[in-house]
Amino acid sequence: MRFIADLVHEKKQLVKKAEAILQEAEKAGGSLTKEQERQFNRYTDKTKSINESIDEELLNIRTSEPILITPQKAVSPIEESKTPVTKAVSKSFRGMFYGNETVSLSNNGFHSMDEFLRTLHSGRADNRLINASMVEGIPEFGGYSVPEEYGAFLMDKSLENEIIRPRATVWAMGSETKKVPAFDGADRTNHLFGGISGEWMEEGQTGTRKTAKLRLIQLKAKKLACFSQASNELIADGMSFEEMLAGALIKGLGWYMDYAFINGTGEGQPLGIINDPALITVNKEDSQEPATITYQNVVNMFSRLAPSCFTNAVWLANPSVIPQLLTMTITIGTGGAQIPVFREESGKFTLLGFVSKRSSKRPLRNLN
Repeated sequence: MRFIADLVHEKKQLVKKAEAILQEAEKAGGSLTKEQERQFNRYTDKTKSINESIDEELLNIRTSEPILITPQKAVSPIEESKTPVTKAVSKSFRGMFYGNETVSLSNNGFHSMDEFLRTLHSGRADNRLINASMVEGIPEFGGYSVPEEYGAFLMDKSLENEIIRPRATVWAMGSETKKVPAFDGADRTNHLFGGISGEWMEEGQTGTRKTAKLRLIQLKAKKLACFSQASNELIADGMSFEEMLAGALIKGLGWYMDYAFINGTGEGQPLGIINDPALITVNKEDSQEPATITYQNVVNMFSRLAPSCFTNAVWLANPSVIPQLLTMTITIGTGGAQIPVFREESGKFTLLGFVSKRSSKRPLRNLN
């Protein structure tokens, strides 16, 4: 079995060779010769093949073996820090795409995002723009419309107000698809977490051998694009073009990502919570009035929450149900004493001790 880091090293070498061809073509006028195009396609095909090989190597690792990420030859601390990780180290741009919070990002020669935006709007030819979009769609060779330094700023600022991404498990991806092995814990009749079991043994007693049950999760990358228009008057006479557009993009990125993570159909977009086959629904009470939410509904939903989710679970509610939540109480005894269920403290609302998030991204479902 080849070391995964050896494959990564080979992939880096191919990327460098392909980038050298692009730079040579740019110096010669920007067009690839037939020979350069043939070599470039060979390098890209080989890169995609290596991505698939890395996924296969991960699946071929037996559960009893440690995952070897050290290449056969010694590497320097600098090279080791550049070795990609399978799981994102954080939810920031650098953490998700590089696995390193201190990595330097390219600005494609622009001194600020404002300069980049004004250069785009001018419509004039600019080598910095050509370099940024020469090979669109292949992350290894660039192709980002917005320079990484400024794209990272937008995504990191958006993260602060998002609902789903800060609480999600994020996997770094170097290609359009990624296969992630996981333990199959659907059936816990005789064991936990896909075959893990425990037993108490006397001294010298031999334990019972168990075979772990794995399942394969295939992740597919989806592309989110945000578009905006700006008139000449707005750019010339309005407030800072960078400040205005960046603020709108930050809000737009967060809103559309959260909406897809909650309501996405999975067709050309993420599969959201509402449409996931794993969704657990709770029926209303037999005597319950239509279009209402009762304390018993909340208790029943809470009882279906997986215990492992208690530490980070939140409620998602459409703003239209706020009046019912604010008036929801528990009646104590026959004297009519009532205790509010939906509480506020220091600007945060809680329901049964869990933080409640109100958002129009959460659709109003049929309460009948």
